[in-house]
Amino acid sequence: MASLRLKELRELKKLNQADVAAHLQIARATYARYETGEREMTYNSLIALAELFSVSVDYLLGRLDPNPINLCDDEIALINMLRAVDERGQHSIHAVAKYEYSQSCKK
Repeated sequence: MASLRLKELRELKKLNQADVAAHLQIARATYARYETGEREMTYNSLIALAELFSVSVDYLLGRLDPNPINLCDDEIALINMLRAVDERGQHSIHAVAKYEYSQSCKK
């Protein structure tokens, strides 16, 4: 389970295996084995990956439902896009969302 989530989260962040391995300060081949399930993550790697991907350790280990508050697919896609853009993009998205929300409240 963790291996599938690692690959999915890495791809959502638009990172390659070498990027993640560099963040963890491990060899790319070692990280690749994490993704395939051939090797178990160390405690330090698990913590660093959870922080990198902004998820809990429980989520990485497959102990939590990926959608505990029952978001629809479109809402999940929006959240994933928000997480993937840079800080400037996040500010822009927040500004648009706030504006649209304020307009819908006036109706």
